[in-house]
Amino acid sequence: MTQSLKIGQIGFGGIGSTVAEMLSEDNDIEYVAVATRRHQNEAIKKCLPETKFVENPKALIATQPDLVIECGSHSALRSYGAPVLKAGIDLLAISVGVLADQNERLLLIAAAEEGDSSIEIPAGAVGGIDVVSAARHSGIKRITYVTRKAPSLWAKTPAAEMLDLSKVTEPVMFFEGTAGEGAKIFEEKLNVAATIAMAGIGFERTTVELWADPKHPKSTHFIKMEAESGTMNIELTNTVTPANKKSSLLTAAAIAQAVKRRSARIKI
Repeated sequence: MTQSLKIGQIGFGGIGSTVAEMLSEDNDIEYVAVATRRHQNEAIKKCLPETKFVENPKALIATQPDLVIECGSHSALRSYGAPVLKAGIDLLAISVGVLADQNERLLLIAAAEEGDSSIEIPAGAVGGIDVVSAARHSGIKRITYVTRKAPSLWAKTPAAEMLDLSKVTEPVMFFEGTAGEGAKIFEEKLNVAATIAMAGIGFERTTVELWADPKHPKSTHFIKMEAESGTMNIELTNTVTPANKKSSLLTAAAIAQAVKRRSARIKI
């Protein structure tokens, strides 16, 4: 009889709570702990009544999970990532904009080597990551990530300091640069760009365009790639989670799929 996969999770916001709902009914998965802020304790008890609430890496590691899912924030990954990996526990992480910082990236790689563990990055809010990661072996000439969303969806981000969002009535590109530059400025908003960069040709060769566009009321992602193996153009418009109108439902589903894939007999 196959043992249940013991899960520890960091974060229980819109994405974290949705992931838990998707995975909690699976008999092959057992949630042993959730690390998050205390005000989310009641939400955890409602969804995962038998799961322990913890507030620091040491307490999370003590519950002995087989896998830790990070769906919290950049600061959460910085706090929990290295201790979890050093403890020999695999980590599935979505706040990958952190890895645009070479020092942070090397720190997590060193921790994984010390613990003989690994960091897995799910596709998140976009598609085509499998194509990008395969194409790099034949050679990628150029790749650009473009995101267009309504001006209001850029509120409370550095975009608000770059232009007056309340006066945008036509599409405006307010940032163009490398994935590395963008991830450091926009952090949580450019986890997708970081994923594309790591799947493909790196942070400095991946181009990013950010648009405030009234014609796109939802977050719409575009990936344009030219490679020796062929070209790719993807457009994907995301819906949001019921729990949080700013969190991608596809990101939560990608995490759930990555977890379920670990025990699948046929892996796709």
